[in-house]
Amino acid sequence: MNNLSRSALVRRRRTLAHVVLRDMAETGNTTVPAWWDSEIQREFGGLGGFLSELSRQWWTAYSAHLDALIELGADDPAQAWTDVTEQMPHLRAALDAYTDESALAEAERRHCDVLRWTTRRESRHAA
Repeated sequence: MNNLSRSALVRRRRTLAHVVLRDMAETGNTTVPAWWDSEIQREFGGLGGFLSELSRQWWTAYSAHLDALIELGADDPAQAWTDVTEQMPHLRAALDAYTDESALAEAERRHCDVLRWTTRRESRHAA
């Protein structure tokens, strides 16, 4: 049995997600073409796992960009969303195409909770 390290697994999944997104961009698809089904099933356990990976990539980029805007004194979540959408249009289009998938619901809820906490105006109290 092949036991990959966590970092090797993350790199492999990130690479596959990138290749699938590039293929989708080249073909004009906003949903995953059927020819990727078996590889996505093998690597992610199905479409839900793949969408969770795309969501993770999106929210990581968005959070980093929003943090940079906050550091610069411009804490506008809408501007961060627009900027990251322009930087990652195919990723955003894929997530939007699957907006009704239950696999994305929990990730979206968690990230929106973080966004609300990040952009609130009151000071954070140390624990």
